[in-house]
Amino acid sequence: MTSANAVHITQIASLLRSLRDAVNELEQFELAHVKHLTGDQTVDSRQSLSQCFANFQNSITDMGNGLASVAVATGEVSEL
Repeated sequence: MTSANAVHITQIASLLRSLRDAVNELEQFELAHVKHLTGDQTVDSRQSLSQCFANFQNSITDMGNGLASVAVATGEVSEL
């Protein structure tokens, strides 16, 4: 891999960190504005939203792990 590729990997890692921060901000905003429903048969909106955002974070983590594997395998970037 060339040094240009190493720069590209580093930029993608930075984008993933920014994406993680943006998802965290959106989660906080959405959870602060969710309406609580009453009754035994209602879906817990807060829990559903939390699970959705946890899935987003897991996906971002998976992308970061894949990117780190590429970086280490090519030997260009030792740490992201």
